[in-house]
Amino acid sequence: MLTKVIAALGLLICVLLAVDMMLPRRYQQAWRGWMHRVFGLSAGSVSERFSGLGLRFSSRERRRAAHDAARDAIARAKQRAAKWDGNVYHSDEFERRQRRKPH
Repeated sequence: MLTKVIAALGLLICVLLAVDMMLPRRYQQAWRGWMHRVFGLSAGSVSERFSGLGLRFSSRERRRAAHDAARDAIARAKQRAAKWDGNVYHSDEFERRQRRKPH
């Protein structure tokens, strides 16, 4: 009985390693980082390990954070803007430079 359990765990580990090797580099890093966060030595207690599983895929929070970041970037751009022509920014710095002919 114990030998079958050990053999099944060994087979499972081999299959997971084979799948990991077939993944592209970006997905390998994401997968390994997730495994380290959940099962790593610094992960904490069992309840702390599994409490953060759903946070990565919370699209509502990610969309809200992206929306807030975009709004802040637009506000910063409008504060320092010299002149806007629709969605085109014309800075005073560009007008101060003397234009030269390309040829």
